[in-house]
Amino acid sequence: MQWVRACYWMLIRFLTRFRYRVRVEGLEKLRDLRGPTLVMPNHPGLIDPPLVLSNVRIAGGMRPIVTTSMYRKPLLYPLMRLVNAVEVPEMEEQSRNAREQTMTMIDTIVEGLNRGENFLIYPAGRTERRGIEEIGATRAVADLLERCPQANIVLVRTRGVWGSIFTMAYTGEHPNLERSVIRAFGWVFAALFAFLPRRNVTMTVERIDRRDLPGITRDKLNPFLEEWYNRGAPEKPTFVPFSFLFGPRKHEYPSLIETGQVDLTKIRPATILAVNELVEERLKRPLSAEENSAEMLLERLGLDSLERMDLALQIEDHFGFRSDRVANTLSELWALAEGQLSTSGKKPESAPAAWSVPPSNQEEPAVLGETLAEAFVRRAFKHPDDVVAADRISGVLSYRRLYVGARLMAKRFRALDAPSPPVSLPKGEGSFMPAPIGLLLPGSVAADVVFFGLHLAGKLPVLLNWTTGPANLAHAVKTLGIRHVITSKKLIDRLGIQIEGAEYLFLEDVRSSIGKLEAAMTLLSTYVLPSRLLHGLPRPEIDSPAVVLFTSGSESTPKAVPLSHRNLISNVRASLTVLQASYGDVVLGFLPPFHSFGLLGNILAPILGGIRVAHYPDPTDAAGLVRTASTYKTSIVVTTPTFLSYMFGAARPEDLASLRIIVTGAEKCPDALFERAKQMVPHAFILEGYGITECSPVVAGNLPGKIKQGTVGPPVAGVEVCLVDPDSHQRLPTGSTGMLLVRGPSIFNGYLNYNGPDPFTEVDGKRWYVTGDLVRLDEDGYIHFCGRLKRFLKIGGEMVSLPALEEPLSRLYPPTENGPQVAVEGVDAPGRWIVLYTTLDISLKQANAILVEAGLRGVMRLDAVERIEAIPVLGTGKTDYKVLRKLAAERHS
Repeated sequence: MQWVRACYWMLIRFLTRFRYRVRVEGLEKLRDLRGPTLVMPNHPGLIDPPLVLSNVRIAGGMRPIVTTSMYRKPLLYPLMRLVNAVEVPEMEEQSRNAREQTMTMIDTIVEGLNRGENFLIYPAGRTERRGIEEIGATRAVADLLERCPQANIVLVRTRGVWGSIFTMAYTGEHPNLERSVIRAFGWVFAALFAFLPRRNVTMTVERIDRRDLPGITRDKLNPFLEEWYNRGAPEKPTFVPFSFLFGPRKHEYPSLIETGQVDLTKIRPATILAVNELVEERLKRPLSAEENSAEMLLERLGLDSLERMDLALQIEDHFGFRSDRVANTLSELWALAEGQLSTSGKKPESAPAAWSVPPSNQEEPAVLGETLAEAFVRRAFKHPDDVVAADRISGVLSYRRLYVGARLMAKRFRALDAPSPPVSLPKGEGSFMPAPIGLLLPGSVAADVVFFGLHLAGKLPVLLNWTTGPANLAHAVKTLGIRHVITSKKLIDRLGIQIEGAEYLFLEDVRSSIGKLEAAMTLLSTYVLPSRLLHGLPRPEIDSPAVVLFTSGSESTPKAVPLSHRNLISNVRASLTVLQASYGDVVLGFLPPFHSFGLLGNILAPILGGIRVAHYPDPTDAAGLVRTASTYKTSIVVTTPTFLSYMFGAARPEDLASLRIIVTGAEKCPDALFERAKQMVPHAFILEGYGITECSPVVAGNLPGKIKQGTVGPPVAGVEVCLVDPDSHQRLPTGSTGMLLVRGPSIFNGYLNYNGPDPFTEVDGKRWYVTGDLVRLDEDGYIHFCGRLKRFLKIGGEMVSLPALEEPLSRLYPPTENGPQVAVEGVDAPGRWIVLYTTLDISLKQANAILVEAGLRGVMRLDAVERIEAIPVLGTGKTDYKVLRKLAAERHS
């Protein structure tokens, strides 16, 4: 193989000579070189690796270190295998797995050096940006030299490449390899090989004695290497025409295109302080005044790519926002903590051509079956070639393709076993519960396919909420005896969590088990008597569980909520009536499936109803949401006030011009957000609603043209409401404020494996679900939400409403795109302790004065104000009162 590789590099040298006239200085110093060697060149562009490898030859050859983006290119992959290259992951995207792979790569190089092999590695780990080599704080080379004291050191300095189409100098941004290669070969053939102007390239080779190094720690080694590489730098870009006869004679080199600009006006001082503390903890020293600046490069602080990634992942876990981009500056870390570091870049996108094809369906949205599997298949084959869903990864799917994907998945899911012992069902939930299978995926086409694939397989999807942490995930698995959780490697890599008691089934592995012939035959079956496909469907009872969700955990340990086919189908039908959607609408779907609002609004209602949905996986990436809305021309968005405020903070009015209906729920929509909506989307209706997971979830909602701001609308079709006294459970008249009870076909029948208090009560001979919410029902039947009953304290015989205390404060200090600014929580035993938690500078005197002005007296007061970095929120965007209650109890004790 060494002979084959030598011949290959001779061929590369022959071919590159048509364009490059390479002169190597100092090559004679390597003639007697023996033993393992690290060859370390500077990296002006994408063309210099083959130039170095083909012109600097040492005994035994060299194994190049190549990033995944290059190694895995289809045309390069066979060549990478041929030259025995070592693959190293990208460091431009956040990934726990990438860190582990990098450490494995270093171990691989060490093992190879110990065997006497030679490696070519670039100390900077990236191409030059400004005509100089910037190594910064990278540590790979220092680690290798420390672990392999026997390795020879050879440095290579390349001059003359800077300015070619393979460098950042040419376009101001990272060059596209495929496009550059095609362009280069085009000119080669156009010039008939021999008549191509040649670029002069000089390589200086020097063998370095370890005794001449200032040290092998990175703080001493890296400046030495930079000084050696940059002798005579910065190099001016050189343009060499592509032909003697025609083509451009000169080229205007642009300035470097900077990315990742951060809007500092959106960064709170408290966030900056909190992030800087994490940075200082990592550095084990305080930041100087000079270092504490927005533009400060993290590598100048001494953080290499692995340490920057670790720090970013720590900030993600701490603040709850995520981005694929690895922060390079201090301000980008601040932006990451505030959810302002966009995941997907800022370039405008265009939807695939298939998305613009108008649907053949001209009917009003409707559900066509009584179970989820039946409704899905009937809808899929009513207009099979209509587009139904899209996202950036899977592209555009028609109903036919969605069905084929779900059916192929179902074939794999059928073998997944049921728990033992079986889960006990509450009364009224049918006589049989399918095998529960965990589903851990963000809002996406993949989640759509898996969800309906589980139903076609006769399984029970259990939608797991990763934002609640490993403990609650383990609780969910234990509660239902879940053995398998379907997820993706990429998600688990980002989350870095394991679920005790369950085995992951990765979508990537499932997809790889599907052969092209099997997929083609499944697709063909949809054209041949498609009506027969209904006969092979599972036939569950309509009152048996169709999905299991978990309560948010904002008040107690999450409880397993089974929702039956009857519950979900009836609620989808009622919700479509509220939406008043048409076949031409497009839903922006980004709430995760574990959110009951997200399951209904982003999966069930659009797909079963015949409405297109464009998915985006990260609800905290406001810029990505706005781009998706603009790209796919979405007309309906189902969201929470928190995520809607994020979008408004990142959008221009023209970005959201296609929106006509905004459905908001899960928390009270502040008046300030209504006012902002009038500026951003004056033509759109904001339909505020009210729902509970146990109610599938929609209980009430405003309708277009019948909006009463400040209310959550009247009850939806099929839902009956009753107002009672919280203590006596006696009915209250219209206009009173009392506890809300609900009943109807969309209300669940009880929790799974639950030994707590009965969530139902009997009033006037009827069974009602106790919502635990205080509301007022006006003369028009509209519901005014007043707060959670559970968030009441009993002090001196008086009921003190924490939401009532919070409301005037949150009205004055409404949530921003960064989340809530105020929250009230407390304990009442022993004694009273009611605390205002805030991200602002508010004194106790000021806060109580606001309450007095709002008409609150006596026991309706605050006992303390505590300034915190950020109000804790759940993955749904709701304030996490459980965390605040714990803080209050600890401080009170």
